[in-house]
Amino acid sequence: MTGLALESLGGPAKRADSSSTRIIIIALGAVLCLQLGLAFTKSINWDEFFHYSLIHAYWRGEDGVGILQNPFVVLYGWVPALAGDTIDHIRLIRALIMPFEMLLVGAVIVASTKFTDLKTALLCGLAYVTAGYAFTQGLALRADVISASLLMSALAIGFHRKLSVITLGLIGGLTLLAFVATIKAVLYLPAFLALAVLRWDELKRFFLPLVLLAIASIAALSLLAPDTLAMLSAKLAGAAERMFGGGLVPQHMHWMRQSAMASIFTVMLIGFAFWQMKAKSASKPVLALLALPALWPVIYFNAYPYFFAFILPPVAVALAPVINWAADRYGVATLTTIFSLNAVALFLMEPSKVQANQVEVHELVRSAFPAPVTYIDEAGMIGDFPRAVPQFASGWALNSYLRKGEPLYSQAIMAQPVPLVLANCLTLSNAFSDTPFGERLLPEDEAFLRANYIQHAGIVMVAGKRIEAGETLRGELVAVPGDYRIEDAAILIDGKWYHAGSTVTLDRKRYEFANEGEQSATLRWDTASDPRPSAITFLTLYSGY
Repeated sequence: MTGLALESLGGPAKRADSSSTRIIIIALGAVLCLQLGLAFTKSINWDEFFHYSLIHAYWRGEDGVGILQNPFVVLYGWVPALAGDTIDHIRLIRALIMPFEMLLVGAVIVASTKFTDLKTALLCGLAYVTAGYAFTQGLALRADVISASLLMSALAIGFHRKLSVITLGLIGGLTLLAFVATIKAVLYLPAFLALAVLRWDELKRFFLPLVLLAIASIAALSLLAPDTLAMLSAKLAGAAERMFGGGLVPQHMHWMRQSAMASIFTVMLIGFAFWQMKAKSASKPVLALLALPALWPVIYFNAYPYFFAFILPPVAVALAPVINWAADRYGVATLTTIFSLNAVALFLMEPSKVQANQVEVHELVRSAFPAPVTYIDEAGMIGDFPRAVPQFASGWALNSYLRKGEPLYSQAIMAQPVPLVLANCLTLSNAFSDTPFGERLLPEDEAFLRANYIQHAGIVMVAGKRIEAGETLRGELVAVPGDYRIEDAAILIDGKWYHAGSTVTLDRKRYEFANEGEQSATLRWDTASDPRPSAITFLTLYSGY
């Protein structure tokens, strides 16, 4: 009787729950601090360089760069004005994404309390934040965590608040902002169907008005702005092709690696499948819909590592019954320790020296070009320099370029002076290699790049030419007009001698270059500093994701 009385009054059982809750909260705080530390040491992904370059492009007023799908251009548009370079600024923006990450984890916890107790809900939050790529990609400079935090907040509100016009307006507003951040917010549809199933008794009275409102909005748009509707339809069709045009399990290697990096989370997902088959719970359909996004990598083309940080939050909520069982079976402290150690292992496994290579490349570029110049590269690695070709040189962008068959790079160089090429990917590296392999640019573009750029420092190529000893180049096009420095040996340009160390101004036209000496001569873009050795290649520039 005494024991029962103590329990009913919140004695030992309540103290145990309180202690367990404190342990999980401390672990959550420690893991988030570890994740914040990773933001400053982890190598920067090419996508992050690209997104940082969009911030500069947006504030330069470049066409095609807006807030849609790129909320960070406004949210962090003030960062480039601070002291530091591209690397420093991306580190800072990663840290500034932490509030969204904390909101996301908090929303997972709040949403989970609809189906379980607070202790288990906290474990759901810990399970998510330590789940492989969710940990390593959670603070990446992308729109994913921003969008996911808004979507999960909308779901958490929907799970707990009475569904009134105000609540639905708030949910709709958060969801709309999430779509502004990234169109792949549509992949949360199963989670919102779960909300609809859970709250159908309240929601059904709003169903017809919502459908009529949607129809009226589309009709108004088609009448008042048919061009806008057509543009949106075309963009959605293009996005759908890119999102689902890769066949089955298009990124199977990333999915397999995620499963290994988040092994406990993966085991619990398997356990959840068994729970669905055997349990007799009224929550089964709702939790099944919440878990369904875990299967998007089967058909979603862009299921790259960052995708898992975006899509796993509702799945973590669905795991509540399995996590609750595991906590009861093995103890809260054990489960908390396992999740936390997984985060520690991921932190320690992350290559720490790759970012130093990225810093070195930035130093090489800025020593060659102290002031911004227009350049070509894979993904906007030198964020404050304007890009001549503002797209990737790989993936679907490369495939689109190859299908069109237009020498895009040659055209861009002929349209404006482009004194710098950064060969920071396979395709651009192949253009300067004697033994190319794998993906290639069009032959016309490769030949054009080789004819108009020379190696300056590792992967840093500058406008220039090499004239071998005794060689004469007749009708040789200079595609990058400007001042050039003659190095190593004297040369004849259209019959006029220029000695080593002198400077010549060349227009965009064809010249005759002759080297009558016994040593090769070099024409180098004059404002570029002296060449420097560097062992960095595109293969040592990134650590995957």
